[in-house]
Amino acid sequence: MTSDVLGMIQAHMRETPATVALVDRDGSTTYGELDRVSGSIASYLKTRDVAVGEPVGVHAPLSRWAIAGMLGVLRAGARYVPIDMAFPAERQQQMKQRSGARIHLTRDLIATLPEGETPWRDGPFAYTIFTSGSTGNPQAVTVSRTALSYSTTARIEYYREPPHRFLLCSSISFDSSVAGIYWTLCTGSTLIIPSDRPANLPAVLKAGREYQPTHALMVPSLYRLLLRSPIESLTTVIVAGETCSAELVRQHFDIVPRTALYNEYGPTECTVWSTVHRCAPGENPVPIGRPIPGTSVSIQDGELVISSPGVANEQREYRTGDIVSLGDDGLLRYHGRADDQLKLGGMRIESAEIESALLTFPGITDAAIGVHESRVAAFLTGLSSIDEGRLRAHLLRRLPAVAVPRAFRPVTRLPSLPNGKLDRAELASRAAAIFDDVPSH
Repeated sequence: MTSDVLGMIQAHMRETPATVALVDRDGSTTYGELDRVSGSIASYLKTRDVAVGEPVGVHAPLSRWAIAGMLGVLRAGARYVPIDMAFPAERQQQMKQRSGARIHLTRDLIATLPEGETPWRDGPFAYTIFTSGSTGNPQAVTVSRTALSYSTTARIEYYREPPHRFLLCSSISFDSSVAGIYWTLCTGSTLIIPSDRPANLPAVLKAGREYQPTHALMVPSLYRLLLRSPIESLTTVIVAGETCSAELVRQHFDIVPRTALYNEYGPTECTVWSTVHRCAPGENPVPIGRPIPGTSVSIQDGELVISSPGVANEQREYRTGDIVSLGDDGLLRYHGRADDQLKLGGMRIESAEIESALLTFPGITDAAIGVHESRVAAFLTGLSSIDEGRLRAHLLRRLPAVAVPRAFRPVTRLPSLPNGKLDRAELASRAAAIFDDVPSH
């Protein structure tokens, strides 16, 4: 049965006010302090005549203040629009313009509000998040409070063990942050925010040593880097937002075999997650698992269709555009986007398949491809120099010849967006720069 998210958080504010709710690099906030700060924000919004369901921007870096701002907006009966100040300025401006918000909360404003108290007011919506990547117009998805409550209680039911100390490695403008924020606060646990930038690996490692987190959720590309200096206190790691490779699972169990690893899948339009799988060694491809409690799925012409209380539309059904298959073991496996498959030499192939093959080559620690006019360039970390002949021979044993990259480039790190995901547009731009100087053949 779905429980109200705000009611659960409010209960911890009243019953365990001295428990630390939030930690960032500048300090900590108890549940009692979070109650007072969010109340002050709600009181301020009341003086601004904020209507039920009205959008309010939370224009702040990833921090304790941002979380307090979100709760204050919800407490006022409005919906928040998280705008991460780590995002490019043009992107922030687009989000502000498209949010429809007349009021924007900033860290400085939140920190200086006088103490105030206001009743918790119901509202139809929780938040609006923008889903597009680094190019194009941001596309808004508005999630109801009912959907947020469903998603969070399904998480509590599935994982059983509360995230005693959760390491938040997601931008506030990226919906995976929703999982960590509400799962943690609804269970009376502590949310650890290592940095205002989710991909700040040194800060993540420092927070790991200092606070001994038990749970974390991050994109696979960041977790692959983290495994070089693993945080031994973690009992549960969740990867989401990108394809989880078999090589990453192998590395995980080689390095931290006692830590449970889960692969989550879910579009923003379905309130963070829709399926989940507890990973095991040797799986290839790694399943995205089974539907979460209360969700059902179907496959129509190869495309995954989700039916769930978490779907952000009145029909409660969402066509994902993702190609999946259902194995004899009852597990779903992801095979890429219906509208984003590569067609190379007349053959359709997924980027993830090429990248997974690259990761099996000794010495490569991370890999991604960029595509320009049907030509593929591979960008690789872990190698200072590349024996292209040996690498091509290795790939030809695993891929169709047309899928073997035409160019290989060693890099110190792969380009990423502020939310930690791979910057596919930048990879394509780098590929174009390579091939514009190389005659086609």
